[in-house]
Amino acid sequence: MKTTVLAEWIEKIGVTFEKANPAMFTFLAAVLPYSTPIPVAWLTMHNASEFLGFPPSVAFIFVFGLEGMGLWFTSLFVDSVVDWIQSRNWKSSSIVLIFGAVVTAYVVLLVNLNVTLEITSGNVNPAYSRIVTLLCFLPLLTGVGNGYYKMKVVHKSEVMTEKERKQTLEEKTQKEKSDERNRRWNVKHGVKDAVYNSSTPTVSRKSGDWRLLTRDERHEVIHVLTPAEIIKKYNVGRSTAFEWKRKSE
Repeated sequence: MKTTVLAEWIEKIGVTFEKANPAMFTFLAAVLPYSTPIPVAWLTMHNASEFLGFPPSVAFIFVFGLEGMGLWFTSLFVDSVVDWIQSRNWKSSSIVLIFGAVVTAYVVLLVNLNVTLEITSGNVNPAYSRIVTLLCFLPLLTGVGNGYYKMKVVHKSEVMTEKERKQTLEEKTQKEKSDERNRRWNVKHGVKDAVYNSSTPTVSRKSGDWRLLTRDERHEVIHVLTPAEIIKKYNVGRSTAFEWKRKSE
């Protein structure tokens, strides 16, 4: 009995985490790129205020620009890598190299800036300088993850847009085929197209009542239209459409 309860409890926990995973990853992808630079930004702002004599407002603007530049160029670097992989064009590799060099220069600048400010402020502990150096790499790592996540979101949006476009095109093609069949049937029986046009207001008044259909409309339903076209044109349910198809004139 205890084993069964424990198994059910573990299974519930697993299901909970499985359902929460997408939301958790979305949260981390959105928050981490902006939260990991905070310790480095605070160190830089503190040291800039101490050594360079910046007032708090100027130190904040300096750090905001420095950390924002890192996040921006890291995202651009990841975007250029993804574009290069998708296009497989050797010319795109030059953009990758340019942004890679910029990101490398930024990391070197950030590390040297913070280490130099710490040493100048009187902290000459090598371990402290090493920790500051490692902290400077955190924004780079999360920036790469953020750039890749952005590309996945854009790709998913493009796939959905393409799917909707194909669906719209398919519906348009089916409607054109239906209109063409109606036109041919109308020409054959000498009936004007306007009588059977799907946009004719009189169709909306024949909602599900077979008795309201004219003889020509009944013939069209039985011999020309498909069940899907009957549902769309006469605003009836699926069962009604199939029932109409089985009727006789």
